Amino acid sequence: MRRGVIFDIDGTLVDTNYLHVTAWWEGFRRQGRDVLMVDIHGAIGRADRDLIDYLLPDVSDEEAQAISDAHAELYKPHLDEVRPVPGAGELLQSLSDRGLLVVAATSAPKDEAERLIGITGAQDAVSALVHSGDVDKSKPHPEPIRQALDKSSLQPNNAIMVGDSVWDALAARAAKVGCVALRSGGIDTGSLLEAGAEAVYKDCRDLLYHLEETPIGRLLQN
Repeated sequence: MRRGVIFDIDGTLVDTNYLHVTAWWEGFRRQGRDVLMVDIHGAIGRADRDLIDYLLPDVSDEEAQAISDAHAELYKPHLDEVRPVPGAGELLQSLSDRGLLVVAATSAPKDEAERLIGITGAQDAVSALVHSGDVDKSKPHPEPIRQALDKSSLQPNNAIMVGDSVWDALAARAAKVGCVALRSGGIDTGSLLEAGAEAVYKDCRDLLYHLEETPIGRLLQN
């Protein structure tokens, strides 16, 4: 029976969340919208339009597109600076080597997602990718997780989600998939547990070090 782990990318495998925060902050400012960085940070993990609607419920389609375009323009130059979260590549490769399917599910576009996975150095360990073009709804809706399950022929009880945001945990819970959360995206342990994470670790390296005692360890023992 297939067993696997579904990974978020931004903030989970690569250290990008605060780059996104500053790019969104400036994008909002260009449209005369003053949004606190702390509020933007809390919305990271949603797809572009969902993030904008969450922070600006009164936004028009035209304004939302301008903000989204500005974010993309401001964020793109930072891609060359992105570094992996500590232990990301080692974790992906270790899970693959031990017989688990490794799947990525993100709200990023396909080309960007593939580039970010490549930064971990373990792109060959990832057997499937769900990106923004594959889904109509983003986390916290369960559709990205369900698509990841379908693409990899995994059943919910034989998969674990690894993410860094409350949206990852909520999406996993809605898809009836267990969740392990990481603090590498900047969200506190209490919020992650409240959203449905079964366990919380500092980063990929910390998770790898404690792997046997995590919900992923149960998959490895079956």
